[in-house]
Amino acid sequence: MPRTVRSKGPRLSALLPLLAVAGLSCLGSSWSFTMQTIGMLTGVSYVSGIDYYRGINERIAKLLPNGHIMAKNSDMVIVSVDCDEYVRLLTAKDSEGVQDYLANGVAKLHRAGVDFLVIASNTAHICVGRVRERFPDLPVLHIADCTAAAARGEGPVGLLGTEPTMRDGSWLKERLALHGVEVVVPPAEEDRQRCYKIICDELSFDKFTDESRRFFAEMARKLHGEWGGSGGVILGCTEIELLLRPGDVPDVPLFRSAELHIDAAARVQAGEVSLESFMPSEKAAPA
Repeated sequence: MPRTVRSKGPRLSALLPLLAVAGLSCLGSSWSFTMQTIGMLTGVSYVSGIDYYRGINERIAKLLPNGHIMAKNSDMVIVSVDCDEYVRLLTAKDSEGVQDYLANGVAKLHRAGVDFLVIASNTAHICVGRVRERFPDLPVLHIADCTAAAARGEGPVGLLGTEPTMRDGSWLKERLALHGVEVVVPPAEEDRQRCYKIICDELSFDKFTDESRRFFAEMARKLHGEWGGSGGVILGCTEIELLLRPGDVPDVPLFRSAELHIDAAARVQAGEVSLESFMPSEKAAPA
């Protein structure tokens, strides 16, 4: 159940525009805010999960007034799955198995009564269809919706991610397409496999090397240039953006999917925007 946060102080006026969407009520100098509970599925990998946990809490502290003593924390339930089992199923191209495995993790969040789901991984969104079948009452804040809000209208964009996401990625590409966002990926399987190896062997264990950074920078430049992603490049793996920073490729617009997802999750939880506002419009068309 959502928790009610109560506070006193002069900062109430700053929140008055949010009353209608945030579930705020006020009486005198006190206010009450019903904070939604985020259910976060992570572990794929734990490195990005840490980034999500930190990022959402940092944003909530800025979006909401201080409490009686200190800044507010995000109300969150976290389930962490085994990345080894997840990657084993992905490598075996066992789509049904990986969807069931991840959906079983989501089941724990559903039983905990969370208000909406955040999956701290692009590739793990492969399970969203299964999740919606099993838990139709659980809203999903889809990472592709959050990314598309920034990338829409920029023309074709490159996509860097895991090998399954770049090779297939229907769970991501089709969702982006609903917003009118067209994506291109590195054409050579060798490059896609190297991306995946770096993600699995290095980034998922908090290991970041200059060699790997240079490789991803080269991929981003080629996607933005000769491979047709004129609108920029989506960093479509939550670990990649921990390695590749905008300053590494200043000539390439980067759409940092995890950062956009984290920001949206905090804004939805704080009542600044609705989850539905990120969903694709029926009128969306390719840019």
